[in-house]
Amino acid sequence: MDQIDQLRQQLNESEALVLAYQASASQTEGEIARQVAEIERLTADVAKAKEAAREEGEKRVQAGNFLRVVRQKLAKAEKDRDDALKELGDCNEKEKQEREKERAERARLQVEIDVVSAERERAITGLRAQFDKEIAAVKDRGEKELSTARAQSEAENAALKVRMGRCSFTFTKNPQLRLRIQWN
Repeated sequence: MDQIDQLRQQLNESEALVLAYQASASQTEGEIARQVAEIERLTADVAKAKEAAREEGEKRVQAGNFLRVVRQKLAKAEKDRDDALKELGDCNEKEKQEREKERAERARLQVEIDVVSAERERAITGLRAQFDKEIAAVKDRGEKELSTARAQSEAENAALKVRMGRCSFTFTKNPQLRLRIQWN
């Protein structure tokens, strides 16, 4: 009986081991199922993360492209601004040169005007002096002629008075009133 007891004991131990193994196996299956679910969840999370990473990568590429375009446009705008500033500077320089030329031309013309005005004043002064001389000469000549004419007139008056003493005057009733002088 000893052997039967021993075998029973071994059988009980084996059954206990099988039960323990079955419990352990079902616990392991539960753990495996839980781990499979965790793996599936993690796989889904990894897929989501990969998709987000892919989208972030695309956004980063788009942002890089946008940044490159913005930098190119900024460089072009700066170049255009520099060109415009250079052109403005050139225009200002040309305008300054034109103003300088106009100022020089005005100064030259003013000098010419001053020279012409001075010549005109000299000519006017000369003409005035000549005119004054001619007027004085005409006045002198006129006074001389007048004085000569007076002297002659006085001489003629004197001669006439002498002759008038020898003549008679008669008026006719002619509408034009004619004076008749008869010499004796």
